[in-house]
Amino acid sequence: MNPKVTRIKPVLKKDKTREVLLDKAAQMFSRQGYQSTSLKEIAAAANMKAGSLYYHFASKEALMAEVLDRSIQFISDTVAEEIEKLNENYTFEDGLKAFINGHLTAILKHPDYTTTTIRNNGQIPKAVQLSAHTKREHYEQQWRRLMAQGREEDFIRPDLDEQLFRLMVLGSLNWSSVWYKPSGESIDSLVKHFTQVFLNGCR
Repeated sequence: MNPKVTRIKPVLKKDKTREVLLDKAAQMFSRQGYQSTSLKEIAAAANMKAGSLYYHFASKEALMAEVLDRSIQFISDTVAEEIEKLNENYTFEDGLKAFINGHLTAILKHPDYTTTTIRNNGQIPKAVQLSAHTKREHYEQQWRRLMAQGREEDFIRPDLDEQLFRLMVLGSLNWSSVWYKPSGESIDSLVKHFTQVFLNGCR
């Protein structure tokens, strides 16, 4: 009997084109801003006609919505991978390090996507922001649970506002995409520094 052959599903041309469009859009949104970037420019960067872009995305709003969705997904998935490496009953200290590692790694590995979210906050249409709200809220809820754990384990002192602390951590991690240089410190080194600063500052 012949061994069972697993057929690999081919990547369709339209899927490849869609990926190129998303990458180019993220790149241009992150550098020029949402309002200053046209679909014509994105299509040109992807070496295609503007009219052909509409086959993949109905509007600039739809394109931005998927860029935002991917940005959040990249971060959420990478953090989940780091958490899976821990024991089931991990401590706040280990959890914080894993969250920082995952978030920072995603930010720096996908800078165009993550910087798009940061730099276009005031430019993105309300409907587009709302489309990404559910996924963003789900991710932030994980951070809220981590902060509550830190309080329970007496890592976060009673007079420290958990929400402000969470926003401070996320803000610092997010803006690393703006100043980080690949030729500088490694991600592992940055994770160590971030963790030490936040842990020592919230005891």
